[in-house]
Amino acid sequence: MLITIIALSVAALSVFFMLGGLRVAAQDTVKMLSETTAQARRAGELLPRVAFVMLWTMIFAFSYF
Repeated sequence: MLITIIALSVAALSVFFMLGGLRVAAQDTVKMLSETTAQARRAGELLPRVAFVMLWTMIFAFSYF
């Protein structure tokens, strides 16, 4: 019984910390994507990169069907 309580407490604490850091992770992700997109646009590589991302998205999506 004690092991179960400790395990559930650790899981709840982990979820709490994960949800607490979710906002910062989302902000960092948006910042990174906007900077990368602007850099690719300046270099003229935006269209090939978007095509590459779409290719891998389709590969992973179709692997689940």
